Amino acid sequence: MASVTPQVIETDPTNGVETPVVPIDTSDIGISETEKTKKLEKLLADRPDKTELIEKNVLKPGNLAPSLQAKQAELEKSQLEDKLNAALAHRPDPEILVKEGILTEEETAALKTE
Repeated sequence: MASVTPQVIETDPTNGVETPVVPIDTSDIGISETEKTKKLEKLLADRPDKTELIEKNVLKPGNLAPSLQAKQAELEKSQLEDKLNAALAHRPDPEILVKEGILTEEETAALKTE
């Protein structure tokens, strides 16, 4: 089946003359279908297995579907954020830490300027 190539017109910027340009025929460039098939089969045969991908941190371990793995990771991150926010909400004020000798006045002044 022959493909229809659009006509390309080039304009010379020096004199404004338009001339038709013959596009390059790329239909026969490349490798044959059998060579493509062989190359694909070789690539598929040489690809790493699941355990190797897990070791390289390409895949996450587990038997969950990738969409569920993403949701699981999102849930774990959310739970960690909640735990951190709860811990930060219950930490003592810098003044109490100075009284207990954990912080110095200079350190609390540095915290206030940040």
